[in-house]
Amino acid sequence: MSDPAETAGLERSASPRAWWIARGVTAMLGLGVVLLVLRGSPLPELVPASAPAERFSSERAREHLRFIGAESHALGTPRHAQVRDYLQARLRDLGAEVQLQREAVFAPALGVPRPAGNVENVIGRLRAKDGAKGTTVMLVAHYDSVPTGPGASDNGAAVASILEVARALQQGPALAGDVLFLFTDAEEQHLLGSTAFAASHPWARESGVLLNVDARGNAGPLLMFEVSPGGGWLVRRLAEEAPDVSSGSVFTAAYQRMKNVTDFTALRQGGWQGLNFANVEGTQAYHTNKESVDAVSDGLLQQQGDTLLALTRRISREASVPEGEELIAFSAGPLRVHYPRAWAIPLASFWSGLFLFALVRARHRKLLRPWAVLREALVLLFVGFLASSSPRLAWPLLKLLQPAYRALGRSETQDNARFFLAVVLLVMAVMGVGLYLRRRAPVLELAAGGCVPWAVVCFGVSAVLPGASALFLWPLAAMVLLFLWLGSRGTRPLTPWHVPLWGLAALPLLLMLPWLLVTFLTVLPLERTALPTDLLMLGICLLAPGWLWLAGRGLPWASGGAALVALGLLVSLAVGQRFDARNPRPTGLLYLVDADAQRARWVTSDAVLNDWTRAYLGNAPTRGPVDALPEVKGLFWSAPAPMPGDDVRGPSVDSRAEAGEGGRRKVALHIAPSHPDAAFVDVQVLPGDAVASVTLAGQRASGDVLRARGDAAQGVLLRYWAPSASGFDLELELTSGVSPTVRVGEHTYAVPPSVTQGLPARPADTMPVPFGEGLAEGTRVTRTLRLEAAATHVSPGPTP
Repeated sequence: MSDPAETAGLERSASPRAWWIARGVTAMLGLGVVLLVLRGSPLPELVPASAPAERFSSERAREHLRFIGAESHALGTPRHAQVRDYLQARLRDLGAEVQLQREAVFAPALGVPRPAGNVENVIGRLRAKDGAKGTTVMLVAHYDSVPTGPGASDNGAAVASILEVARALQQGPALAGDVLFLFTDAEEQHLLGSTAFAASHPWARESGVLLNVDARGNAGPLLMFEVSPGGGWLVRRLAEEAPDVSSGSVFTAAYQRMKNVTDFTALRQGGWQGLNFANVEGTQAYHTNKESVDAVSDGLLQQQGDTLLALTRRISREASVPEGEELIAFSAGPLRVHYPRAWAIPLASFWSGLFLFALVRARHRKLLRPWAVLREALVLLFVGFLASSSPRLAWPLLKLLQPAYRALGRSETQDNARFFLAVVLLVMAVMGVGLYLRRRAPVLELAAGGCVPWAVVCFGVSAVLPGASALFLWPLAAMVLLFLWLGSRGTRPLTPWHVPLWGLAALPLLLMLPWLLVTFLTVLPLERTALPTDLLMLGICLLAPGWLWLAGRGLPWASGGAALVALGLLVSLAVGQRFDARNPRPTGLLYLVDADAQRARWVTSDAVLNDWTRAYLGNAPTRGPVDALPEVKGLFWSAPAPMPGDDVRGPSVDSRAEAGEGGRRKVALHIAPSHPDAAFVDVQVLPGDAVASVTLAGQRASGDVLRARGDAAQGVLLRYWAPSASGFDLELELTSGVSPTVRVGEHTYAVPPSVTQGLPARPADTMPVPFGEGLAEGTRVTRTLRLEAAATHVSPGPTP
């Protein structure tokens, strides 16, 4: 069939064969680049335990991981103490100085409930040989796990790798600088361990470089996603010593504007420069029992170890930490590029100015009309808005097609890659239809209209978020050069052999955007695809004429096919979704006891009940809020449960009051858990406005800091993790004339066997709700006392 293409600017007299060959060459070039970028660098091969002593061996590291990640070792549990002792023993075996930092810490600014607790950081130090004075390097990983999984990937793999790095350093060449090994506690509880180290340990007051390793899933290569301010020189060292590790200043720019935090957040504020690493694939396993030892690949362990070992040896040889340097860094396929951040606005100004010059020149030559360029830009943005909005319906559509997805608290599928592909195809399908409708637009006007929104975003990002500017700058530069070339041709039509030139101009975008899209789609929840789909939409706008040149009359068919494939992928995900032992359904139950009213209930935060939870809740559960569980917003299913025996008593509360300044009262509470394995104790004060300040673990915080904004019903909510058997002291400074209520709740991870007799055990096709995404499982026993305003002395609170 003859297809000379109807797009303005293309030569119609060329043979169909020439068009097909030109398009084929361009398509193969683009597809090859995308596949090369998405393939990335392969993970390194396993290095056996028989390797030379100075080398890192993933086989040796796995021996540590088998112990650390065998089962859950959450803060305060007996298994947690075993892992703590194991780390100390291994460091001592290497001849390191070992310290155990036991601290009570309160970090009210780090989350709600306001966290506090007893932490135990394990710290080791290898001294430089012969008094060398190189740069101190601190390797950091948290050793605690969540209660809902064994934590082999988060963060057992990093801990095991650091232990093997310590052995290789000790047996390798003489150290040029000291190396610290910080295994922090309670990272999962809002960074309590790293906060305690940064606040009070003398080694934290030194200066140097920290390398932190964490995990967001149980698979994938290592990603360097955050660099400390002034740490540009570290980006250069990473590119020299570990070029296979992906990185980019766009991740630092994005991550530091998110709510996510790691130990790196607390430690870099103490003056240390550093890099933050994580593997981010396999998010379905995050904080679940799928975080097993076998799920952690040898390649990931080897890459972690090789990277940390090479960087530690290199950085320790620095005579001092270099002066602060800010870099823009990005990966373009196998290339690692970096340049000073100060260049962002000048470069954006140059290329934006060159684009304006090209527009003025084309207008002067009567090759385009300014109002028509604006029209094409607005039309493309309108179509782009429809295109980027359509994938946001993908997750709701999936839940409509498969009710099982409604039972998930986290937007995950059993094959997220299919979902990602469906999202990309939906955007391309809608954009393809919109571009085909503009097929008769003059080529320069369409090209300029596609460049306009990209150029505006480029300049804005360069000014506000310079770390992300490279993503927009270099694709714009390539298209501006193409635009200048098109303008120099005047009205002469393009031949088929000019189409591959457009492919070359698209090369910067193809090298940079696909990998970023995949990374963002991987780390963001599936219902939050706005950022990656908007980037994809803008990228298609930038390359607008090329899509028409490439597909010709076949563009509507290609768009329709893409939409059908996308819908087919979503349907396949809906049909294939099932819960079994390999892919268990997250579900949980809490045994809630009101010790004052002598009443107990089964409670679940599951949106949809299953056979197991129905066996506990019965045929007539009620759904509504539960005042005793203020930390999780939303509605709960609940039903009456049998009262426990004497093995469930609840916390004891002793209180005394004294007059304070300005009519305020100070009430001192001593709270002690009744169970030696209590995971945490919650303290809620209502109303929150009654609290002027709180003193806990030796730190005072004002009521304004403690009250959750926009949630007056929550009051002031504190959570003390891993309380000792003797309990903890809490001082409340109360405003005058109020009589607040204090609810104290003690949580343990076990349920009394006496109340589960005759009820089914957890089936194999279910697992606990991932930590932090619903109610914590186990038993919660609450007590309530009222602090009367008229009383100058508060009588002892409820005791067992």
